[in-house]
Amino acid sequence: MYKRKEVRKLTGSEEFIHTGDKKFTVLDFWRYGFSNLNSNVLRGALAEYIVETALKDVEDIEIRNPWGDYDVDYQGKTIEVKCCSYLQDWDQLKLSTIQWSGLKANTLYWNDAVAKQIKQEKKEYKAQIYVLALLNHKETETLNILDMDQWCFYVLSKDKLQSLTKDGSSVSLSLLKKNGIESVAYHDLKVAIEA
Repeated sequence: MYKRKEVRKLTGSEEFIHTGDKKFTVLDFWRYGFSNLNSNVLRGALAEYIVETALKDVEDIEIRNPWGDYDVDYQGKTIEVKCCSYLQDWDQLKLSTIQWSGLKANTLYWNDAVAKQIKQEKKEYKAQIYVLALLNHKETETLNILDMDQWCFYVLSKDKLQSLTKDGSSVSLSLLKKNGIESVAYHDLKVAIEA
């Protein structure tokens, strides 16, 4: 059996080897592949990291697992983070409508070593708490995805979300506002989640 290789945090200074006289590092790769934090591919992972930083010291944050049933584990609570933005990584005629989707999912487990695949047929909510992150900025010229004042967060329990959406898999900003759900700032996120 081939066991999955354990993943460790990289520093960025690790060098690629057997490259002849060329020297390049993991940081060089990160600059190449991941500098555009507002791309739809990365913004969701960034939102997960932002939530982690609100809850934990940076040294205590483990490596992201993109295949889990939820994104963050905090004091025995499971948290799913979803992300939206008015501004996308392409030219737009108008701002995007804010709607978080994929709130429900199938359980999918695959382990090639035992040749089993278990798939749950009915989608369901997988976390106890949902953090709906919004990059809440509407001007391209002043957009700074690293500025926590340009973000806001809606924190809902699974039961509240299920009730609001009538057991649906998506929720719009307009529905949250219609039901009096208020956003919290980054600095208040930990308190909102703990409550």
